[in-house]
Formats: sequence, structure tokens, C-alpha cells
Amino acid sequence: MTKKKAIKIASASAIAASAFVATSSIEAASVSEVEKLVKEAKDAGTILKWAISIEGKADGTTRPWAAYNAAKTAYDKAVKAVNTLPASQKNRYMTELDEHVKLHINRTMYYIDAITAGEKIRAKQQVLANQINKNLINDDTEMAYHELSREIRKQAILLDRVYGKSTRDLIRSNYKQAAERVRDSAIYAVTVKIKIDLAQKAIAANDFANAEKHLESARFYLPYVDNPVIKKTLTDRLNSIGSNFTPKVGKVSASEPKRIKVDFNKAMLSGNGANGAENIANYSVSGRSIKSIKLSDTKKTAIIELYEPLYTNSAYTVTLKKNIQTTNYEPLGMENYISSFTFSDTIKPTVSAVTTNLNGNVEITFSELINGNSPLNVSINGKAVTFNSLSNETDKVVVPKSELEKIGLQKGKYYSIVVSGARDLVVSTPNTMNTYSSNFLYNPAADTIAPTVSSLQVKDEKTITIEFSEALADFNALSHLAITKNNSTIRPAFIRDISDGRKTKFEIELPATIYSQNDISVYLYIQVKSFKDLDGNTGRTYERSVTMTKDLTPPRFVSAQFDKNTNEIRLTFSKPLKAGTPSADKITVSYKGSTITPTFKSNRENQIIIDASKLKDGTYNISVSEGAVKDRSISENNNSAFTTSITKKLDSEKPKVTFSEKAGNGIFTAEFNEEVDAGTATLYSNYFIGNSAIPSNSTLTLSPDQREVTITLPEGTIKTTTKYSITAKGVKDLSDNTMDTFTNTIELTENTQPLLEKAAVDNEDIKLTFSENIFLFDVNQTNFDITVNNEKLKTDQYKVQGSSNQNELLIIPQNGTTFTTANIEILTRETAAIKDNANNTLKAGTKITIGK
Repeated sequence: MTKKKAIKIASASAIAASAFVATSSIEAASVSEVEKLVKEAKDAGTILKWAISIEGKADGTTRPWAAYNAAKTAYDKAVKAVNTLPASQKNRYMTELDEHVKLHINRTMYYIDAITAGEKIRAKQQVLANQINKNLINDDTEMAYHELSREIRKQAILLDRVYGKSTRDLIRSNYKQAAERVRDSAIYAVTVKIKIDLAQKAIAANDFANAEKHLESARFYLPYVDNPVIKKTLTDRLNSIGSNFTPKVGKVSASEPKRIKVDFNKAMLSGNGANGAENIANYSVSGRSIKSIKLSDTKKTAIIELYEPLYTNSAYTVTLKKNIQTTNYEPLGMENYISSFTFSDTIKPTVSAVTTNLNGNVEITFSELINGNSPLNVSINGKAVTFNSLSNETDKVVVPKSELEKIGLQKGKYYSIVVSGARDLVVSTPNTMNTYSSNFLYNPAADTIAPTVSSLQVKDEKTITIEFSEALADFNALSHLAITKNNSTIRPAFIRDISDGRKTKFEIELPATIYSQNDISVYLYIQVKSFKDLDGNTGRTYERSVTMTKDLTPPRFVSAQFDKNTNEIRLTFSKPLKAGTPSADKITVSYKGSTITPTFKSNRENQIIIDASKLKDGTYNISVSEGAVKDRSISENNNSAFTTSITKKLDSEKPKVTFSEKAGNGIFTAEFNEEVDAGTATLYSNYFIGNSAIPSNSTLTLSPDQREVTITLPEGTIKTTTKYSITAKGVKDLSDNTMDTFTNTIELTENTQPLLEKAAVDNEDIKLTFSENIFLFDVNQTNFDITVNNEKLKTDQYKVQGSSNQNELLIIPQNGTTFTTANIEILTRETAAIKDNANNTLKAGTKITIGK
């Protein structure tokens, strides 16, 4: 019996019971009959009790409709009978029925409702499970995950109403816990997908800061994705977005006259190397010379300092060369970045800080460069003091210790300071600071402040960076580091100072053995201890736990470049490559459709190097299969497959052309001084007669040596044999050099065929008139088909003869043929031997009819 049917029965029973109570004509039952019905109901209740109990017959999935309906029916009958008894007897029986029957009916309804709720959960569970089983991670998977999560929360209250802990646990296990296991198996995959989606939206909105945060979250959770196929899908998406998330200049601005700020969306390569973001040669500012470039600590901002100030309300153009690279060696772009802005500065300089250096001097730092001619005044503790010379602009003013001793400053005490008169570098109308008034601690004593750990970060799968608040006297693994994994000590492979010898920042590289065979990530406990600064102050022990995650990301192709200085093709990847040459059998290089065998040099950092010294100039298609190279990670990840093309161009000379008429009407040649590209050399729109491109249906044929193009113009293009102005442009050589536009005059022979224009009977003959003077090279009947009164004339019935007019011919009847009383049709034939002065043959297919 279905639940719906059971509910109808229950409702009907309830109505019947009400009717029994309300109708006074119902006959009263005897006590013995009531006791019998109550016992039957109680027995049915007992059966129902065990039907919904795991200790009985309950399996957590089957609805006990038979037992439920039997108990409900027995209960309704017993209630009906009990209601006929006097009140003094009825209460006892109703108590028994409520306790032993109705209670179990209600609990059964909870049990049935829980199974129904569980099946709703299971339906959502199956949708998600199907997606996972198909190795799919897409919008449908995400939706299935969220819908399952919502269904679990929504139905949980019904599952928890089941009576009996063991039975309730069974229901939960059958539905909720099973669904949670499926849901939890997808949690990391869905999280990574969501983060990637958010990153894509942020990139589309040019919000690269948030995009990077989302990508970082995606990278963090990716190692926890168990399904290898889904993990690869997400890894590929992440790599693809990383590829599309190209380095960009976010903003170029100038808030003060001699400093221009350039904001990048990624950390850029520091230093003055060819690709460094601090290399002056990689920048230019219109009308200004650059003094220096300095990257911020985050390496995402470059400050361009100029020798001369910018002028207010003047426009400037800043150019960044495309070869600037990120810290991951990604180029800034395919083209130089150019940005223009109009400079305006109405912001007054301010005092940023007042500090005492170790020499006992007081340093006043300003928010921007101030003019050396500023009427600057400094007073400390109410007394004017002398400061260093302001012969040049600076953002720091120093009051020497000797000056401070004159006014009696004592160590470790606070003093007032007033600064006024500082002007910025705005030309003509500089901004003058508001008077600064504050207090500072005069503390020139030796350093007594202990060093601290400023940051401890995981750099990659086996490297940790530790930065300190100040320079250390020494830092080594034996004395200052304790790293453990599951109570086992980890000895660093080596430690290196990455702060240019200042001993403030160190990289700790751990051995590959930190990962066991099946480890994807490891949990390490790190202590930094007993470290001292240069004055012997000992820092407090710093403790932190970190998770190191094995690098499973394949090296991603970034760009292809040809270096003509070294005659090399370089394929750049997102990370350093394993030393040695790539697997040549996994790299296919083709040139003009033919596969060639290149010579590979040893991989260089993050680049595959192809020796191009024996390769011709031109475009090469390169296909690299997975596994051609490996990265330097512990797992030695194979590269992802990719294809690209690169043009080798040593030749920078533009091709040159000359024109010549060729034997034949409407035909000429374009002769180049070197091999040219077939696509541009045979493109009709690159050639002109006069001011018009040659017709698109012209025939252009490139010679086998790719140096000569034969151009055949369509019939009728050249009306008169004379000199014409011919122009060529846009043709490229094999090194992609485009010719300069070239024009010359040559004679072209007309290629317009003579046309039969009129035919008429003249006396007894037919006179034919043509569009131009013609020559009849024979008198046979190969020129026309002549039909008279629907009968085609035979060769002996007419002859063709010249006329006194050179553009006319006569057809003379023979052997009794007459043209005077006939319908005549004349058709010019393909075999005609009639030609014009330029040897153009009569146009075939012209039909003229002469009426009777």
C-alpha cells in the first residue's frame, strides 16, 4: 500500500471515529468487546514498534506500511468502541491505546518521514556522485554540491526526529553520513573551482589584487583534491588563468614633481639586469632624464626618480620596455607599454617621521622631496637648531648630534619639535607645508632592542624564507633552527642569505626527504632560536607550524623569442627547468610545412634553447609534447603540451622589385631581388594599375625560386596598348620585412578581344561589323555557325570575305543559298581565326539574329 493510500485510510478512519462519537444512535459496545479490540490494537502497536526499531525488523530504508496501516486500523476500531463506554471506563482504555498504539503510530510517521527526507538527500547525492564519477568539475558539479549541502541541512531535522538512538544512527548513516562523505569528497575541488571563477571575474574587472588572492587560495586547496582527473582539470585551468593573467601595468601616476609611480599587477624582477624592473634603460619619460628606479618591498611598485621636475598641467608620456620581467620571468608584454598623464600637484609636503639614529643624529623624514632652497626652520625643545645643508632636494633632513648637545638634550627623554617652511619641487608655485608640531624620543644610545622574526613564509615545496627585523650577527641551522616532522628532526640542505649580504633575510632549503613516498603535503614545526643582532641582543624564540605542499604543477609555456645576438630560439616556461637538453623526440619543428631537426642546447634556467644558426629566416611552428622537459621540483613534473610559432629574422633588408612586360597580352612580371613570401607576393590587392588595384580575378603565379611573380590580367582589363603606371606594395620577404611602395611605368599590350557587334543583309550578302579592326587569317568556316531558317549551313553554302572597312566582313552565299528571304542566326565560335591588331582572338559565343 502506498503512503498516499495509507493517509487516505487514516483520514477516513478519523472521520469515521468522529462520526461514531457524534452519532447517538450508535450501539454501545460491551466491555469484553472493547477489551478485545484494545488488545488487538496493542498487539498491532507492538508489531509496529519492532518494525521501526533496528533491534527488530527496521533496515533504515523500508517503510513499514503494512504494519502501520494494520495498527492504524486497529487503533481506530478500538477508539470507536472505547468512545461508547461511560467516561469512568473510557479513560483507562484510552490511556492504554495512547501509550501502546498511538505512540508507535506517531513514531512510525517520524520514521517514514525520515526515510522520505533521506531519499531526497540521496537523489541530490546521486547527482553529485555522477559528476564526480564522470571526473567532471564544472558549474553543474558546483550546483550539485551546493544543492546537496542545502538538502542535508534542510532534511536533517526530519532525520533527527527518529526514535531510538540506534535506529536514528542507522537512518543518519544510510542517508546523511553517506551524503556528507560524497559532499566532502568534492569540497576541495569545488572550493578550487570557485576560487578560479572568482579570479576570472576579478581579472575581467581589472582587479588583479583580488584575482591574485583568489588564485593563491586555489593553489592552497588544490593539493587536497583527491580525484586525479579532476585535479588535472583544475590544475590546467589554474595554469591557463595564470597564463592569461599576464603581467600588466596597473597605473602610472606622479604625486610629486620628481617621482613617478608605476604600479604593476605582479611582483617584478629587481636589479639592473636586462630584464630588471630597476634598470633605467627599460624606462623613458618624455622630455625628462631618469635618475634612478627603485622597486618597493612588494616589488609591485617602481618609483622613477627624475633629474628635472615635471611641470604642472603638462602632459607626459612614460614608456616601459616589453622585456621587463616578473620574478617568475614572465615578460611584461608583447609590445612596449606606453602611458600618458597630465601632472598636477596640490598636495603639501608633511613630516612622516622623526627618529634618532645610532650616531645620535635626529632625522626628519618628509612625505616627498623638498626644495633645497626651502626656508626651512626646525626648533627642538623650543630652540632653533641648525641642520644639514639643503643644497639639493631631499626627503630627509638631519640635525647633527653636536647641535643637539648644545641645547642639552638627554638620552631617553621626549622633546618637542616644530618644523616649518618646507616646500616641494612644484615649478613656479611650490606647495608649502603646514607647520608640524609633535614630540619625539631622543634615544641615541647603542641598540638595546632585540631582533625579531618579521616573517616566516613557505616559498615553495621545499623552501622557507625567514626575515628578521634587523641584521643578524650569524644565522645557521645548527645553532638557530629546529625543524621537526612527527618528532623527527629535519636538517636543512642549505641556508643562503638573500638580503645582499645584510643578513636580514634567509632562504632555508629542506631536503626532498621531508616527503614520504605517498606524501603530497607535510606538517612541520619550526623553531627560530638564539639569534642575535650585531649588538649582541638575543631575540625571543619564534615558533610556528607550517604546511609544505609538494609542487605538482607542470612547467607552463610562457613565450617564444628569437635572439638575433646569439642566434637562438628560446622557449620560456613559468619555472626553472631540469638541467640538460629536452627530449628531442617530443618536440616537432616545421618550416613551410616540412619537419626539420633542430639542434638543442642545454636548458637555461626556465628556457629551452634551440640553436638557430643553421635555420633560415622565416616562421617556424613548434609543437612540444608533454614530457619534453621537466621542472626542478621534487616530483620533476613534466611540461604541459603546447604549440607556438616564432619568426627568425636576421635579415632586416626590405625586398625590392622591378616590373617587366611579358610576352602575351595583359601580362607582366614583378621581379624581386630575394625570395618573397608567397601569401603577400600573390595577393592581388598588393598590385595597382594607376590608382586602382588589379582585378581580384587576375592570375598571379610565383616562380619556384620565389623571386618572380607573373601577373596575368583578366581579358578586357587593358583596352589600349600603351604605357601604364604599375605599383607594388605590402610584399614581404621570408624574414617578414615589408617592401617600400614601388611604382614604375611599363608598356602593356591590350588584351580586349574583338566583339561581333552587328550583322545585316547587304544586297545578297551578310555584312558583319566588329568592335575594332580585325584580320581574317583564313577563309574556312571555323569562325561562325550560320543557321538559315533553322538549318545550319554547310561549308560549301557560303564563304567569308574581307571588306573595304577593316572592322567588317562579308558572308557571301554559294550554291543557291539565299539570305534575302530568311531568318538568319550567326554565332561566333571558339575556333575562330579572326584576330585584332594585338592578336586577340574574336570573342566566342556572341549570337546575332537577322529577321526576315
